[in-house]
Amino acid sequence: MSRIAELWAAGDVPEWDGLYRADGSAREVEIDSAALSWFDLGAPLDLEELLRGDPEGMTTYGIHPDCFAELPDGSGFVCGGDGAHGSEGFFARLDTDRNLVWVVSMGDSNPFEKVEVHGTAARFFNSLGNSIEIDLTDHDFQL
Repeated sequence: MSRIAELWAAGDVPEWDGLYRADGSAREVEIDSAALSWFDLGAPLDLEELLRGDPEGMTTYGIHPDCFAELPDGSGFVCGGDGAHGSEGFFARLDTDRNLVWVVSMGDSNPFEKVEVHGTAARFFNSLGNSIEIDLTDHDFQL
């Protein structure tokens, strides 16, 4: 089990803005704070190295009840919610057994409170009504 899968199972996600995949790979995530007017994936991240530098660099996550949806093709679920601090938010993809596939964790996005799924697109809305749309067929966001 990868480190991110262990953290997820324990109810934690990293505090660093990033896309963390259950296969152990990770990439930086860049946003313009809670406005969410842009979303980019950046350079690779090394979660193990980040945790060695700051072993407490995690936050406890909570899935918002209105931010959970089954994918139309039956391949799993998407969800979102918040971290322990008010500005933190995350969204994630889970497999059919609700195991983590990937999670995007962001410190300044605000909590995600709603998700809409249309075909292969998932749109996650934060507490301000701003949103990020993810193409679930994009190679970074596939199973």
